[in-house]
Parts: sequence; C-alpha cells; structure tokens
Amino acid sequence: LELAEAKEEYNISMYDVNTHFVIPWTRGTGCSVAMLLNSESDPSPVQLMVSHSWGGSVMESLRAMQSLIALHFVPGDTRIFFCTLSMYQPEDDSPGGLSISEQLNLNPFAKIIERQPEYGMFVFHTTLCEVYERLWCVHEVDEALKANISIYGVFDLERWTEASFKENMKVDTKESKCNLADQAMLTHLIEEGGGFPRLDKCIFNFRKKSKKDLRLAMQFEQVFSINVSDKQVIYRNKTLT
Repeated sequence: LELAEAKEEYNISMYDVNTHFVIPWTRGTGCSVAMLLNSESDPSPVQLMVSHSWGGSVMESLRAMQSLIALHFVPGDTRIFFCTLSMYQPEDDSPGGLSISEQLNLNPFAKIIERQPEYGMFVFHTTLCEVYERLWCVHEVDEALKANISIYGVFDLERWTEASFKENMKVDTKESKCNLADQAMLTHLIEEGGGFPRLDKCIFNFRKKSKKDLRLAMQFEQVFSINVSDKQVIYRNKTLT
C-alpha cells in the first residue's frame, strides 16, 4: 500500500515486485516462486512464453495476463514461463539456488522457445516503458523467429488507444541495451542469426496485428458494453476452453 501511494499503482514495475515480494518470499529456498508453487516432482513443459520488460507497469502486465484468457482464449491452467517468477532472484548463495548469471548461462529463454511452446510467445506492452529498450526482449524475438513460433502482442485495453499504439509501431532494436557483459554476447547472437533489421520488421508486423486486435476488442466493448478484462468474462471464457 505504501509503495502504491508513493509511486501510484500504475508506476509500480516488476523491479519493485521483485524487491518487495519475490526476493523476500523466496530468499533461502533456492527455488523460484514457480518452483515453490509447483507440487509436481517432474514439472510439465512450458506451454506459453511471456516476454516482458522489467521496467513495465505491473498493473498493465496483470491486465495483459488477463487478456490471454479473455481475448486469446488461452486456458487458465496453461503453464507459463514468466522470468521474474520462474527464475531464482535472491542472489544469496542458497544451497541449490543458482545466481542470475549462472541461470542465464543455461540459456533458459532460448531453450524454452526452442521447444516450441504450444501457445507461442506473448509480448507484454505497457505504457511505462518500451519493451524493446531491453536487449533480452529483442533476443527473445530472435529466438522465436528461429523456432518459428507464433508471436503476439498483448496490452491493457484501459491504458492504450489505437492512436497511442500506432505511435509505437516502429522500433530500432539495435539501440536496445542491457548490462555490458550480456550486451556483446546478445548482439553477436542476433547479428549471427540475421541482424537487427529483420527483427525490426518482425516486431512491426506483429504490432500491426496487435493494433488490429486492440481495435476489435475496443469495438466489442462498445457494442456489447462488456469489459473484456472483467473477471466474469474471463471466467466464462475459461469454462469454454
């Protein structure tokens, strides 16, 4: 509550959630939130990959997550990889717990995408920051192209308009950043795979489809006076899938 009052709820980012919730919850366990919630000794494969920026709005990300069910009819029990919750974050040398760098050395994003998750990859767009300012997100698009999986853009319908989305259609991925150690490695992988211009084109194309989805969703809400992110709509769609 204090954090929301200090920053306003839509300005709370995944960095904040990690600092105030994820790390305290998992510290000393050596397990991610996902592993702590997973009661199966042999976890099933990931069915959907989420690509997101840590600087993005958590509230908008929640709405984007809800739209997976309401707009894209993804079943509510789908197994999702969401890095903040699926990787061990505390960096505390806990027995069995890997550091962030040790986990990244295992190429988790590429390996999950290579296995062609059933529902593809969904890119969370928020108004708080441009998702492709982060080179890791650009890398995920690169891997998705290599694996030939579907890429979709999702967003909070209450925060985006068709006009604002149109202003953000194009991106220059070669300007994306991350820490210096990873920057050189990821840039090499992307250039080796075909370079940044092809990723710019790919992002423009799926954002073009996303803009159409946004327009159709807004028209649906206007015609039927229904909020597609409403819990009752989500519940009904879940029972139909």
